[in-house]
Amino acid sequence: MQVQGSKMDEVKGTILIVDDEGSIRSGVSRKLQAEGYNCVTAADGNEALEKAATQSFDLILMDIRMPGISGMEVLPRIIADHPDTGVVMMTAVGDTQTAVEAMKLGAYDYVTKPFDVDNLVMRVQRALERRGLVLENRGHQLRLEQRVEQQVGQIRQCYSEAIQALAREEIALEKLSGAPGTGKKADFEDVYLQMAMVLAQMAEMHEPYARGHSERVALLANEIALRLGCSDELIRNIQLAAIVHDIGKIVIPDHILFKPGRLTSAEYSEIKRHPIATVDIIRHVDHFKDIIPLVESHHEWYNGNGYPKKATGQNIPLGARILAIADAYDAMTCPRPHRPRLSNEDAVQALKKGAGTQWDPAVVDAFLKILKRESTMLETTIVDT
Repeated sequence: MQVQGSKMDEVKGTILIVDDEGSIRSGVSRKLQAEGYNCVTAADGNEALEKAATQSFDLILMDIRMPGISGMEVLPRIIADHPDTGVVMMTAVGDTQTAVEAMKLGAYDYVTKPFDVDNLVMRVQRALERRGLVLENRGHQLRLEQRVEQQVGQIRQCYSEAIQALAREEIALEKLSGAPGTGKKADFEDVYLQMAMVLAQMAEMHEPYARGHSERVALLANEIALRLGCSDELIRNIQLAAIVHDIGKIVIPDHILFKPGRLTSAEYSEIKRHPIATVDIIRHVDHFKDIIPLVESHHEWYNGNGYPKKATGQNIPLGARILAIADAYDAMTCPRPHRPRLSNEDAVQALKKGAGTQWDPAVVDAFLKILKRESTMLETTIVDT
C-alpha cells in the first residue's frame, strides 16, 4: 500500500513502514503523510525486502518482532543491500535491549510502542538528518578519494617518466665512460645515487609519515655493513638498495597504506607486494641490477616465514639481512598510521626477541653493539659537558 502526500512538491522524503499490525501501519502513515512525507507500507519482512529491491527509500521504520522474518533478520540485509537507506526500529517497551542491539548492527535509532506521535516525528526527522550527513560525508570522501587517485596517477606518471629518464641517462653515461662492462662507470656512482634519492623522495611525497626513512635506513645499514667488514662494493649496493627499497609502495592503495587500525590478511597481502613492485621499477636501469636481490629480499625472515620467496638463513643475501634490521629499527622508532613510535629501548628488545627468527642473530648483534657504542659516546659527551 502506498499513501501519497497531499502536496507532492512538499514531500520531505519517502519512508517504508514495516509492521504486521495494519492499524500501526495506517496510523503511522497518516501522521507522517501529514508531516509531508511519502509513505509506503509492508506487512512483513519479506514484503519489505521486495519493496526495498524495487524502490528507493530514504528511511525504513521497521518493527523488530514480526511473523516469518523478524526485523532483526531483515536489518543486516537492508544495510548490506541499501547502504544509503536509514533504518529506525519500532519495538515494545519491554524489548529495548533488542533495539539497542539493532543499533549496534547499524540501525539509526528506535522508537517504542505505544507511540508518542510527536516523539515519532522527531525521531524520523533526526534519522533523516543523520542520513543526510552520512551521504554528505560519503560524497566528500568519494571526491577526496578521486582527488587522491588523480594525484597518485600523476605520481605514477612521474615515476614512469623518471625511469625513462634514468634509462636515457644511463646510455649517456656509458657513452661518456666507455663501453658497458669496462668498469669506468664507477666514476658515476654519485650520479646513480642521486637518481635513486630522487625516486625515494617522490615516494615519500606520497607517504609523508615515511619522510626521511630511506636516508636513515641507508645510514644505519652503512654502519652495520662497516661493522661486519663488508666489501666496498657491497656497502655501495646496500646504500643504494636502502634508498630505493620502499618506492614500490606507490602501488599500494591509499586506504591500506594509511589505514590507522590493524590490517586484514587481504590488506597485508597488498602491503607484501611492494618489494616486487620496487624491483619492477628499478629493473629498467642496468646499473641497479646488482641491488635487485637486496631489495627483493629485505622482508625475508631468517626462519623462512618472510616474503616474497620465504628464503631462509644464509640463502638470504647478506645485504638484505643488513637492510632488514636497519629498516625494522627505523620503522619501529618512528610513528606510523597504525601505531605510535616505540622507544629505543623497546625497539632493542624487539630486535633481541626476533634474533634467529625474523633477523640474522649475527647482524642483530653487530647492530646492538653499534647502538651501545653510540649510547656510551653520548653519555661520555654529556658528562664532559
